Amino acid sequence: MKTILKPLFLLFISTLIVSCSDDEQPTPSFEENIHSERFKDMELGNSNFILPQSNIDVHTEFEYKGTSKVTKIYFNVQPSNVPSVGSGEVAWELKDHLVPTANYAGQLNPHIHYHVYFDETNKYQPKFKPAAGVYKFKITVMHEDGTKAVITKDLNIVKKFKELEVGKDQKVTFGSDELHIEFEYLSDPATVSDITLQLYFKEWRTGQSVAVGKWNSMTKVIPKNLYDGVKNPHIHYHMDLLKDSPKGNYWLNILVKETGSNSPVKLSVPFVIE
Repeated sequence: MKTILKPLFLLFISTLIVSCSDDEQPTPSFEENIHSERFKDMELGNSNFILPQSNIDVHTEFEYKGTSKVTKIYFNVQPSNVPSVGSGEVAWELKDHLVPTANYAGQLNPHIHYHVYFDETNKYQPKFKPAAGVYKFKITVMHEDGTKAVITKDLNIVKKFKELEVGKDQKVTFGSDELHIEFEYLSDPATVSDITLQLYFKEWRTGQSVAVGKWNSMTKVIPKNLYDGVKNPHIHYHMDLLKDSPKGNYWLNILVKETGSNSPVKLSVPFVIE
């Protein structure tokens, strides 16, 4: 009897020790928040953390208030609630994506403005879209003294823009004086109260508000009679380009504000004048 009980007793003690060890060192969940109060004025897509599926990247921006100089910043993304994945879509994931250190290295309180692309291999012409749904977006900031801060937010990727056209296949003929823009905006059950266009370009003119070669912008509000108070408006508009706009790469931001919302949904579309 003793020879049977002794091995059983040892097995029980061994199992108990392993269980206690597991309890003491639980596997950390993906959703971490450590000193999250250090992250201020955060935007993922926009300040409501909403991003149109038609985007090719995620606009990220925040102010960081540190206690030790920043050495590295990482992004991690996991699907949280993605009901379905259609053709040409993926349940988007990102693992330990390092934000280039030139944006913050050695700074105590850096301002971060960075765009992470869904398809890093084909940035401007991605081979897939992220499926609509909710994603956990985690930002980790590492410090010179070995400590870290972490914040995790729900990023909502939504289907908002349908049959989008910017130029022709995102190209404009050199010498054109306008940019063709057309889309249907899916706002239902809300209506649309404001649509603003922002054109970003590298400045080529002297005597402007920024130096030659730096990014500059111009803004245009689309006339309200085309959409004000309308659900799912169809927009067809031609935006004036600056005279003698050179060949090169440009960005168009389309900001749509729905009634009852305090932050517009922002779509960023690259195009080229060639």
